[in-house]
Amino acid sequence: MTAPEVLLGMPQVRTPEEAGHLPVLNLSVWVCDLTYTQQAMSAETIPQATAGLLTYASTRMQFAQPPRIFKYPEDLAEALETHGAPDVIGFAHYIWNAHLATGFARLIKQHFPRTIVVMGGPHYPVLREEQQRFWAERFDGAVDYYVDGEGEVAFADLLAALNSHAYVGELHRLNQQAAGDLRPVVPGVHWMGPDGTLYALPPRKRIPDLSVVPSPYVAGLLDEYLDGRTVPTVQTNRGCVFTCNFCQEGTNYFTKIAKKSREQISEELHYIGRKLAPLIAAGQARNELLITDSNFGMYPEDFDTCTVIRECQEAYGWPRVVNVTTGKNQRERVLKAIAQVPGTISLSGSVQSLDPGVLEAVKRKNIDPSKLIDIALASAEAGAGSYSEVILALPGDSKEKHLKSLAGLMEARFDRLNMFQLTLLPGSEMCTDKFREDWGLTTRWRVIPRCYGSYKVLGEEVRAAELDEVCVTLPDMPYEDYIECRVMNLLLASLYNQGTFGAMVALLRAHKVGPMRWLELARSLDHGPALARVLSEFQGETDGQLWESRDKLMRFATDNVDRYVGGELGNNLLYTYRMRLISEAMDDLADVAMRACVAALREVGVAVGRGSLAENLVREAAWFHKLRLSEVFVADPPAELAQEARFDVEAFIEADRRGEDVADLRRFRFPERRVRRFVLSDDQRATLRHYMAQFGDTAAGIGWLLTKVRIADIVRAVRTPAGSGEGSEPRSEAIAL
Repeated sequence: MTAPEVLLGMPQVRTPEEAGHLPVLNLSVWVCDLTYTQQAMSAETIPQATAGLLTYASTRMQFAQPPRIFKYPEDLAEALETHGAPDVIGFAHYIWNAHLATGFARLIKQHFPRTIVVMGGPHYPVLREEQQRFWAERFDGAVDYYVDGEGEVAFADLLAALNSHAYVGELHRLNQQAAGDLRPVVPGVHWMGPDGTLYALPPRKRIPDLSVVPSPYVAGLLDEYLDGRTVPTVQTNRGCVFTCNFCQEGTNYFTKIAKKSREQISEELHYIGRKLAPLIAAGQARNELLITDSNFGMYPEDFDTCTVIRECQEAYGWPRVVNVTTGKNQRERVLKAIAQVPGTISLSGSVQSLDPGVLEAVKRKNIDPSKLIDIALASAEAGAGSYSEVILALPGDSKEKHLKSLAGLMEARFDRLNMFQLTLLPGSEMCTDKFREDWGLTTRWRVIPRCYGSYKVLGEEVRAAELDEVCVTLPDMPYEDYIECRVMNLLLASLYNQGTFGAMVALLRAHKVGPMRWLELARSLDHGPALARVLSEFQGETDGQLWESRDKLMRFATDNVDRYVGGELGNNLLYTYRMRLISEAMDDLADVAMRACVAALREVGVAVGRGSLAENLVREAAWFHKLRLSEVFVADPPAELAQEARFDVEAFIEADRRGEDVADLRRFRFPERRVRRFVLSDDQRATLRHYMAQFGDTAAGIGWLLTKVRIADIVRAVRTPAGSGEGSEPRSEAIAL
């Protein structure tokens, strides 16, 4: 059966006898979770949540006409041209597609005024008066209804209510009705009357069991997106027990956790794996899975999910990587779960800040900072990477507090720090007018990377761009400090993250020098011309991206969509400039990393004279790390590079990763010099070609690529042949340490 036929019958959900007793939905229905596509796909995930609206509705009613799901704007435009608009069209409304959805909705209402436009999603204020303003500013007649809160039940209720009027003509009459009392009254569904009054009933109670939403994958609704271009997305539980006020799930509405059954999770993942297996084997698919749970691993059922993932890896070779946020508590349980799939899931220890005052301001309680190092070390033992997250310019923040948080996380040995700027999300408490005023938040607007484009629709053009609002100054953080923190974020991402210069970090740790001191020295020392130029341009572009007026930026962005799509404007600066440092200034970067390491060691009394073991290791390590990344992101990279080797740098790094004392460098010195080779395998070349074809070979495209793959999967592998003296004792010599 085709996907629509499966949906109409849903034989896996109910018997034909049961289906025959359901009311018939006579309305045609389309649902859309649009993504920008012109500079590469901005939201690469399969529209699983949006498709779930249809599978849940199918348990309540029979679709007389097959519903349709749209992700790509081009497909929706073609369908509108060919078939006209449906009776009801729903749009997912997120920060990354809000204006794109509204642009299509506005044209649909102009050309097909009888079509009912429904939106829903988290990009919506929490307070009534701000919701009223939001409707007036953002929707302006383009939207008939907005679903507030969870969508499955409310959307089905709305369809049933609209269906009760029987005819599209009647729907049109209701849509034009001046009196509001003839509209369907559905909990959680908001609409604005002609007089500007917002009718906003509270959201419906949340679904207590996610298994009542049949899997759209198993129903066959998403087969067209299991094509290798997009990343499969699943949700095994929904909700968050934490109350962070910068997050849309921090409200009381989301505190209870709803879960999906193990049977449904297993069926869903195996279905995806079977579909992707041929593409994975041919190297034509992203070998990834995204789990959208907020705190994966904290619950006993997550162990079972990891067991299913392992089954899929063994049966289908998928997924190689699982992107998910692991839980903030229950660390032993989390580790036990991810240990089922070694190297697949990175353990997160996200803190956002380590400052007690900042954490109190954002209603967040972290784990004990003294236990952070246990997370990183435990992840290494479990064969997983580790990462943490920090948000710049949270309420109560300052340059000193931000850098101290980064320092603490590096000292805790996390592999990677993800550094974000505070974005005020409409669905969060922090976005309210009162919160801004109470905490003195000064914000600016910027264009979200890759979220812009222009599309021909019904003989007209939809030009759209998405903006986010970021905090740039606070009472204790002037704008100059904000910019300096961003520069330090770039240096950390380029020198520290994922072990880019890991041997130097290991040597510094062995002598009780924190990585932050190394970064501070790298910032203050003289820079080579290429490094100086790239850092200067980063600061200039960081400032240039920020606009005081949302309306002025929106007009500029839509007028200059071609410049954004062409890569001239709107790139993710941290990723783009990290790539530029690697590709344009790697010699200077390695040089300043080496000089800063030597300077930091000297500050604590380590003799790093010329010819000492420490000085020799630092120099060799600088070239070691440079060669691992050298000529990787080019059209035809050389298969092999070479370096003279005096030290077992890999063993040195690994010993530090395990938490061993590596101060005695004699342990790692080869008895005789060898030739170390840096090899790029055929599989790595294929992976790089696949991703570069998708994201492009510009600095912005490759910078984006680096967010999607693990550095370890694409850097050159190291091969150091054994010398004739292999196995003999190290030579005895004076150690200048």
